[in-house]
Amino acid sequence: MRATIRPDFFLQEIAGEKILMGGGEQINFSKVLMLNNTSAFIIEELQRAGGAVAAEDMARRVAGRFEVNVTEAQADVEEFFRSLARQQVADLSD
Repeated sequence: MRATIRPDFFLQEIAGEKILMGGGEQINFSKVLMLNNTSAFIIEELQRAGGAVAAEDMARRVAGRFEVNVTEAQADVEEFFRSLARQQVADLSD
């Protein structure tokens, strides 16, 4: 599974909290997601990549950053990718 973040979303920090907002011509406040440190890290990595990132690769990045087991990280990353796709924030591919 690979994920690509849609370009009309941007990460902001407001009052010490990281949020992901839908942009475009006008800000879409129905597309505002509060992020924890791990999800903000994943979003930043997806944006930095500028293209599709495999869940396996992201799991290794998460495991290195947060000192978690790669296998557990991969399950969590895949679920987070699916959640982003359901919310139309990211596109998934095989």
